[in-house]
Amino acid sequence: MNILVTGAGALLGQGILRSLNEIKGNMTIHTCDPAWRSGGHWLGDFAHTIPLATDNNYIVEISRLISENNINLLFIGTDVELPVFAENKEKLESQFNLKIIVSNKKVIEIANNKYLTAKFLQENDYPFPYSVLSEDKKGVKELKEKSAYPYFAKPVDGARSKGIVKVENEKILDEITSYPNNLVIQEFISEEEGEFTSGCLVLDGKAVAVVTLKRDLRDGNTYRAYYEKEFTRYDETIKKIAESLGVEGPCNFQFRIRNGEPVIFEINARFSGTTPLRSFFGFNEVEAVVNHYTNQQKISQPELREGEVLRVWADLFIPKEEAERFNASKEIEKPEAEYHPFKK
Repeated sequence: MNILVTGAGALLGQGILRSLNEIKGNMTIHTCDPAWRSGGHWLGDFAHTIPLATDNNYIVEISRLISENNINLLFIGTDVELPVFAENKEKLESQFNLKIIVSNKKVIEIANNKYLTAKFLQENDYPFPYSVLSEDKKGVKELKEKSAYPYFAKPVDGARSKGIVKVENEKILDEITSYPNNLVIQEFISEEEGEFTSGCLVLDGKAVAVVTLKRDLRDGNTYRAYYEKEFTRYDETIKKIAESLGVEGPCNFQFRIRNGEPVIFEINARFSGTTPLRSFFGFNEVEAVVNHYTNQQKISQPELREGEVLRVWADLFIPKEEAERFNASKEIEKPEAEYHPFKK
């Protein structure tokens, strides 16, 4: 079996690769990224450099990689590639007889836009954060009538807490609504009960497994994660939302608690940065996808162990001749590196 993972330089892509490396089985892992200096390249068997997803030749190069390497499964390791693959999914799958792990265009559009996410939740009678676009004067007025300060203003397509403004008073609100921008303003949902991230796997239209973790953030990424059995109280709501949205494959939901219910403020229709962490608790999401699409294995809700994950740095040392070989050829077979864990 030949697997291609994009985004070898991204936390998401590297998380998928880490999960693949835990699987016992006959597979060849191909990695690709615009940069040859991407750590994930040394987690696979063949490494390739490709154009940026915004490049006109991107799909042409991806098609070449798929064809030349007889790729069976393709995992997407960056957000920017999701709409590109959703747009070309049917064509590529038909042409090359492979499976691309991505939801349809509508799901990606909703998940990539925080305002559309809130509207979807509201229209389907799920708990939602009251949200308005910054240029919607009437909506901003209604937001002030429905909830008190503070609010949060976020880019509709932002990630990892980038560009977030805490709106604590009228002055800040007037400022961010005074010029054209792509901000959505949302009510503040208390983090008194913590912030959660749920990984949900949907196969053939059915949410088959959910792993919900409480998390602590640093620079927009999870650096501590916790699992307790009581977190399963939110799983059924997450499953219903994933199925209503029309997800196919992995999906990540981020939420806080209001009146005992999960209020989702962000959806990522993909694997997430916490994907490899879930395997520590007892469910390798990537392995489940591989088993489903290659072995027709039935996937069910896993039994998980309670505990917590503390993330630490680890390093790869790349010998000069190895780096030069890859940089010169743009593709490399059997990339080799020295792995240096945090503690030996």
